Amino acid sequence: MCQGVIDLAVTQDEKFLYVQNGTSGIVDGFRIGRNGSLTKVTTATGLPSFAESGMEGIAAV
Repeated sequence: MCQGVIDLAVTQDEKFLYVQNGTSGIVDGFRIGRNGSLTKVTTATGLPSFAESGMEGIAAV
């Protein structure tokens, strides 16, 4: 993971991990393997960076 990570959330079924980077305004999604390994499956870009709007945290449902 890179500098700027401000929050992590795991889905209820524990199959995916989402990592929010407040410095660059992205959220990366990873599939969690049976052995705990992570495979990157998606990246959401274009979110406001922390310096611009104070973006903080992922809402986990």
